[in-house]
Amino acid sequence: MRPWFGWTRRGIVKYLAQPHWRKWQGIILHHTWKPSLADWERKPNGGYWMNVIDRYHRMKGWKEIGYHFVVMPDGLIFVGRGLDKVGAHTVGQNERMIGVCLLGNFDDEVIEEPQWISMKYLLAFLLYRFDLKPTRLFFHRQFANKSCPGKRLVLTDIRMVVEKTLPDAIKRYEEILKEGSA
Repeated sequence: MRPWFGWTRRGIVKYLAQPHWRKWQGIILHHTWKPSLADWERKPNGGYWMNVIDRYHRMKGWKEIGYHFVVMPDGLIFVGRGLDKVGAHTVGQNERMIGVCLLGNFDDEVIEEPQWISMKYLLAFLLYRFDLKPTRLFFHRQFANKSCPGKRLVLTDIRMVVEKTLPDAIKRYEEILKEGSA
């Protein structure tokens, strides 16, 4: 079992500031479906659930977890596959798209506030870091016959929220980078 570390937004900015050799063209949002928020409530441990997801993806024959990031209900963000690696999250899109996953079943459940806040900042940080527009944010269901990332999430709403978050996210991103260089 791999040790996993949940990062705050500050830690994610420091991770994103590292050189990444890929030119990403967009972001695809997913949900786990299973484990669900109900599963999380029984065992609120991000490292545990990262191992569950990683093990499931390895059983499918993948080298490791397919998502680049997983956002937990408590708001902690876990790095799955490094951004220097091709993901395994959306057939035909892995070479050019970052995979971000929310733990939960958003066909039936409502996203937790800490998870929502971390998601919108993570997506804004990624858009800023890789010079992408909010229109380069996609749902998994646009590329596969699935409901992912859940029927309760609306792409236009998420794009709008992320776009509104961008100015503050950029400000925070730059402040965090300055802290590290001071």
